[in-house]
Amino acid sequence: MKKIKMFMGAVLCMNLLAVSGCDRAVQSAVVEEKDETDQKKEENKKTVQETVAEQVEAPETYRAIIQADLRSADREDKENPMKFTLTADAPVKVPDVDTICLKKVKRVAISEEEQNKIKDTFGKGQPMQEENDENEQAGTYTVDGLTYQYSYVKSEQESDVEELGFQIAKFIFDDCGDMTLASSEKKEREERFQNYIKAGSGKVSEKEAKDKVSSLVSGDWEIFESSSKELTEGNTTLEKDDFIFERMIDGIPVNYVRDTSLPVNEQALEWENEDGTLHEGQSEGWENEVLTMDFCSGTIQSFLHRNPIEASNVSDERLFLLPFDEVKDIFEKTITLQVMTEDKNRMIAVDGGSNYRYPSIDAQSAEITITKVQLGYMCMPDSEGSNTEAVLIPVWDFYGTWTSEEPEYKYGNGEDGLVMGDVTMDDAGVSLLTIDARDGSVIQRVQAGWAVSTGNK
Repeated sequence: MKKIKMFMGAVLCMNLLAVSGCDRAVQSAVVEEKDETDQKKEENKKTVQETVAEQVEAPETYRAIIQADLRSADREDKENPMKFTLTADAPVKVPDVDTICLKKVKRVAISEEEQNKIKDTFGKGQPMQEENDENEQAGTYTVDGLTYQYSYVKSEQESDVEELGFQIAKFIFDDCGDMTLASSEKKEREERFQNYIKAGSGKVSEKEAKDKVSSLVSGDWEIFESSSKELTEGNTTLEKDDFIFERMIDGIPVNYVRDTSLPVNEQALEWENEDGTLHEGQSEGWENEVLTMDFCSGTIQSFLHRNPIEASNVSDERLFLLPFDEVKDIFEKTITLQVMTEDKNRMIAVDGGSNYRYPSIDAQSAEITITKVQLGYMCMPDSEGSNTEAVLIPVWDFYGTWTSEEPEYKYGNGEDGLVMGDVTMDDAGVSLLTIDARDGSVIQRVQAGWAVSTGNK
């Protein structure tokens, strides 16, 4: 595949056709005389600490439409620009708390209590058929006619992945869609669907899923994202309910980001300060905590808990947070450039195995939709680059999806060609841009350090 060359500041022409931001409240111009009692009440009111919501003055919904013609010196089609469109009609999530403070966080082991709860709850008292594995505890359970795989990977070092999983064996075939299966696999899938229905109780609500997690895993949890879809095999149709959870610390979410969306070959990028000082990338980033549960017709399909954390206070000092209007202005000015600059600052890849990033610089069009904006914590490795301890800093994550219309790339003698067509990224838990809520610095989540030209924190 032809290498796509990028270059910082490559946008030569950006014609912003329309930008509409957030609704603002209009204050009355009528001034009424106040007596001394009213004045004292007003003075006392000013001494009361603002909540975080009052501090950032965020609207309930972020609305915007941005259209631009984007050109680059490295773009092959010099005559026709990329047609760029960003739309947003997205909820803005702000923690209902009085203050946000810096926190320390460290990795912890998955407790024996949690391991036993998972076995007892999902194994339903059935014996485990153990499997020999040097690096993990593993085995299978047969419950209600369904075969489950249990595994617990204990970290050899503090920096290693700690993971507990309980899932249907071969459950990938449950979501195969139009994938061609062998007749034996189709028969197995049909039988499993029937057993799901026999063992289950129908749709799982968010409340039921949250209650289930709270009974199994320590700490406070909220649902980051949930989704439902129908799975069909033969004459059998069942509903699958998926839940992604995020840890809450003192009422503030640790913003979920789908790690597998970050290409491995781009997690150790070099970065530079405003003064041009170049820093080597860190080979190990911070592995996010993950907690997910999937159900088919009310029966557990998979459970995964990875890299649990424990938080402690760095300081009780209240952090200054920028007003949302300033943050969204930074986002709108940055996101357009993000599409047209060099590889390491562009949108994340479609999947973890891709060596390329999209939309490509030669895309005919790119359409981005913002689905949610959330203020929460982000784990940032400390100044020594530790991958066992981190600091929780407040950030705004702009989550969304995108589609780009890609050109055709030719191979060899040009007789063989690969038509890219439309490339779409619509996975949940993908932050298109992360902004430090304290000072507006843009943070690149694909690298362990800070983003290019945001200064050394």
